Amino acid sequence: MKQPELGNRISQLRKAKGLTQEELVERCNVSVRTIQRIETGEVNPRSYTVKTILAALESDFDELHSDSSFSRNVLKTLRVSWLAGIIYFVLGLLEGPMDINRIVIGSEIPEDVIADFIPMLYFSPSLYIIIKILVLISYVLFLKGFISIGLYTGNSLLSIISRTLIGVMGFAIVFDLLSFFYQELDGLFVQMAIALALGALSILFGIALVKLRSGLGMICIFTGAIEILVGILFLFFQPIGLVIQMVAVLLEFVIVYQTSKAIAEGSDIAIGNLG
Repeated sequence: MKQPELGNRISQLRKAKGLTQEELVERCNVSVRTIQRIETGEVNPRSYTVKTILAALESDFDELHSDSSFSRNVLKTLRVSWLAGIIYFVLGLLEGPMDINRIVIGSEIPEDVIADFIPMLYFSPSLYIIIKILVLISYVLFLKGFISIGLYTGNSLLSIISRTLIGVMGFAIVFDLLSFFYQELDGLFVQMAIALALGALSILFGIALVKLRSGLGMICIFTGAIEILVGILFLFFQPIGLVIQMVAVLLEFVIVYQTSKAIAEGSDIAIGNLG
């Protein structure tokens, strides 16, 4: 593990033990100035010094190496995630009008009435299938970023809800495709159940995002509040919820990008500081 990641990790281990730098000095007999310079990333300490400090913190080199490998894996996942978020957002601009077109065709509402307020998109069955599959793939890759953020920061709620959202979205996409070809499956009950599930999960997802505020700042509070609003709208008025959700997605891939940047720079955003 290199600086500044090494210094940040030692600082995190010390704080997790509830020790001040002076108290750590008493345990390992390394000067306060040396510990300060290591934690701020000013120097690359000798291996003996690192082992001495880690022993005082009841940790070891293997654990430190494991943490470093985990950070690199999280960083790779997040870089893919925020790119997938952009793709998911763009695809959503196509998917929304497609779904609206399906609803209008299957109802008695005149198409020209809807077109005055919402753009209609006419499409072939093959295009619809491709868009839906790409939406699911990009969504899964996007949400994997939040699973990793949850694991990295100790925000278990974020990881659990992200996994659950992937499952519900997968079911929703499969249902959309099946009901597209088998209209007898296009039941109102299933659609309502999906909307209610997504609404409840969006509220919990928003709460989990707010828990990231101490590490990433106000954007997490703002994004979390919007997600909670989206969840409430999904429960009572889904069309508006879908529109506002696009704003939430934009802010969410900003969160993923900022987190990946912070990890790459070795910033202190590890367990206990974000959750």
